Amino acid sequence: MRVLHVSTHMNIGGIGSYILSLAKALKKKGVDVIVASSGGDLEPELLRSGIRHIRLDIRTKSELSPKVLKSIFTLNNIARREGVDIIHAHTRVSQVVSFFSSRLASVPYVTTCHGFFRTRMRKVFDTWGKKVIAISDAVANHLRDDLGVKAGRIEVIYSGVDIGFFSKEYSAAEREEIKKSLGLGPGPIAGSIGRLSPVKGHRFFIEAMCGVIARTPSAEALIAGSGPEEASLKQFVKSLGFDDRVHFERPNTDTRKLLAVMDVFVFPSVKEGLGIGLLEALCAKKACVGTDIGGIKDIIDDGVNGILVPSGDISAMSKAITGLFNDEKKRSLIAERGQKSVRDRFSLDDMASGVIRLYEDVLKG
Repeated sequence: MRVLHVSTHMNIGGIGSYILSLAKALKKKGVDVIVASSGGDLEPELLRSGIRHIRLDIRTKSELSPKVLKSIFTLNNIARREGVDIIHAHTRVSQVVSFFSSRLASVPYVTTCHGFFRTRMRKVFDTWGKKVIAISDAVANHLRDDLGVKAGRIEVIYSGVDIGFFSKEYSAAEREEIKKSLGLGPGPIAGSIGRLSPVKGHRFFIEAMCGVIARTPSAEALIAGSGPEEASLKQFVKSLGFDDRVHFERPNTDTRKLLAVMDVFVFPSVKEGLGIGLLEALCAKKACVGTDIGGIKDIIDDGVNGILVPSGDISAMSKAITGLFNDEKKRSLIAERGQKSVRDRFSLDDMASGVIRLYEDVLKG
């Protein structure tokens, strides 16, 4: 089976990481995977994994861009030339391109819905394909209830993470060395990893850390990521006078060392389809605090394998972080349960197996 995955980009982040992880897992199971996109930070990792990448000039946020029309014909040629059995699209623009290309090439077409969409255009113009993968129950409900996609077309397949990779353990000496290299002090660290955009809620996390630091003066925050809100977040930290307590790091393809130094991982999103960064932190045996929205509620059972707080509730977030800092037994127990929940429900192997079954059903007609 040869599958062509299509995305506008392959940058570090939710969709890019999902495609990379899924492509590698499918390849291990004997699926021939090709990725077509405008490229990005994760392109070298694809090539190192033996997965072909084909450049497609599709980097635009507008379905009406001239690039879309050009890409339709380019993707049609790729699908025909490569003998593709199925096209799998991931982003809004790539779904539109793949919708038309699949018809020109007479190749079945599926999508993954990674989050939440404005409803009007998606109701009028259905580009979800023969089957659409919802990465969480919350996304499946959104597809059905808000976008009018029939339940029979929706398949819930949770995103998975590389458990062996992210469960790597670091010694106390190694963690201290990493802390020093990042300019962190010896006190407790609360951290967050993800794209720096308003929907990810980092501003709430920063405000919550003001309360945490007031109670625990040695505490610090570590935020790893890049995005449109980077400059304003850094300015916000400066205005609060916390330059020496809130540290920013650029994202990279291996976040294990960043996770290793965190005592508590915080996922403060305002909207979230599921949360690969949260799954990676749980797998790394970190006690996690997340907001009670979207797919995060599919991952965290409040008080069991993590702590849920209302989205935007700075006081509740601050209290949850401080409580975990001050209760090592609770922090350790929640972290253990969190790692087990990922092993049980969110493995790459399970995700790949579910996707292959969906491909096979689509190819059977």
